[in-house]
Amino acid sequence: MKMKTKRNSQQFSLKWGLVCIIIACWILPIALISGATGYYITHNINDQITETITTSANNSLKIAVNQLDSAISSSRYASYNPAVKNAYGSFNRTGDANELYDRVTAFLSQQYKYDDKFLITALYFCGQPDNVYYTFNATYNATSAVQQYRNHAHQQVRELSETLGSDIGFINADGRTYMVRNILDGDYKPYAVLTMQLDTAGMFAGIKNIVWGKDTTIWLNDTPVVLNGEQLSPQRLGIAFKANSQTFRSIGDRTYLYGMNRTGVYRISYVIAVDISPLAAELNRFKIVLVWMGILIVPLLALVIWFFTRNVSRPIDRLIVEAGNIEEGNFGVQVSGDSRSIEFQYLTDAFNSMSSKLKYQFDRIYREELALRDARIMALQSQINPHFLNNTLEIINWEARLSDNVKVSRMIEALSTMLDAAIDRKGRPVVHVSEEMMYVDAYLYIISERLGKRLTVRKEIDPSLLDLYAPRLIMQPIIENAVEHGIQPQQKGVIVIRIFREEDNLILEVENDGAMSPEDERRVERLLSDEYDTANESANNLGIRNVNQRLKIIYGESSGLSIKMNSYGHTISRIVIAIEQSKQ
Repeated sequence: MKMKTKRNSQQFSLKWGLVCIIIACWILPIALISGATGYYITHNINDQITETITTSANNSLKIAVNQLDSAISSSRYASYNPAVKNAYGSFNRTGDANELYDRVTAFLSQQYKYDDKFLITALYFCGQPDNVYYTFNATYNATSAVQQYRNHAHQQVRELSETLGSDIGFINADGRTYMVRNILDGDYKPYAVLTMQLDTAGMFAGIKNIVWGKDTTIWLNDTPVVLNGEQLSPQRLGIAFKANSQTFRSIGDRTYLYGMNRTGVYRISYVIAVDISPLAAELNRFKIVLVWMGILIVPLLALVIWFFTRNVSRPIDRLIVEAGNIEEGNFGVQVSGDSRSIEFQYLTDAFNSMSSKLKYQFDRIYREELALRDARIMALQSQINPHFLNNTLEIINWEARLSDNVKVSRMIEALSTMLDAAIDRKGRPVVHVSEEMMYVDAYLYIISERLGKRLTVRKEIDPSLLDLYAPRLIMQPIIENAVEHGIQPQQKGVIVIRIFREEDNLILEVENDGAMSPEDERRVERLLSDEYDTANESANNLGIRNVNQRLKIIYGESSGLSIKMNSYGHTISRIVIAIEQSKQ
């Protein structure tokens, strides 16, 4: 079936229409990007600036706090380590000042000389405040640093140490920042004072270089440290620090970020003056440009929206709706209405033609599949249905009873049961699992009469599954295969029949204690393969193949037969049937 594409004088090529629109509206992509960018900048620039600055400040503050915590932790070592105390005790006993000098300076050098947080480290004993012992960073001008400490800091350190107790203190002397702590004896009384000049340029480099920062001042407790520009005064700016808080606001014509972080040992406060005026000026100019772009772009956007809605969106929506109907199984649906574009008219006609052909093909294939399925099931069943005469068996059974031959009579009854199942005059492809087990019992009775006590049969069956359905005579071929290939070669053995549920599947399993050889495994794999040609196979080998194909035809590819060996070397034949399908 072929549908002819309709055309009229009002139709045009969608491709050339799009080309014309793109040429006429070449600025639209740039305008959309500029508009989106402008919207973002206009509504979010201040938040972004604030977030950038505060994030940078928080990260830098964390680094500075970590550096200070590390410095304080290092300073505690002088109290915990007995080296200084022992040296001073030895001096008090011997009066050897040289030995005291050597031992104290050796301790200071070992602990603090290579610590980049300290430029110099000084120590004096409270009983001899004028005798100061030093060590210094190898990269620092020691002579100048020591002189600066003696001239500008030592007296302040002595005064501060008297008020510290076990706390940490800070002083700023001539632009240099010192950390001071007492070294305590066993009675928690200070006997020495440790002073460290902090490398503020290194420890607080992150705070100093905060993005857009112009003037930066921090306070260690109440000691100011100017990191950048001029010293800022909280009193002059009207700033009140709150513990563990941060504020970003404008004061006068400038913008400040300030806050305080309090720990259990010290507090660090900061005020940073940021200069965002260049950004504000650029933002204002950008706003003006965006306004004019918006005024010019509105008509072009309206034209493009109208064109695409009429000639693209609506035809596509119609195709999508009908495609959804086909997906739901409503084959043969048609897209109504004509399109003004040649391309969409062709797509509409092709879709309608495809839908009609699909319905025709689906109906034909469905009918063929039903016929093929019935034919294949009947063909497979006919291969395992023996054509014996029930009436003859009934006569033989009657004669055996007249002769009081119970054993022969019972075997004939079992064989008659098997023949009834094989012929099945009602034409049922599936039976209850309980009925299938009746056929299995009849077959096993016949086999047990042949093998006697050499054959042991165990059953592990879930009674709740006996009302489910399974293909008729599906288990007899695999039990026969277990007897012939597992029990017969050894002249004895055990067969275990299991029926159980595994997740959403009904499992019918037959285990025998015979082992498969590699050749047996390859033969089974060939027989169960869909591509294997069975023309040269004997009828005895077709049983398990027919079982597998019957399962796949009736229940689909997820069902079937597998034959493998377990960890004990036993052969397991396993039938898998979906529970939902076995209820039907």
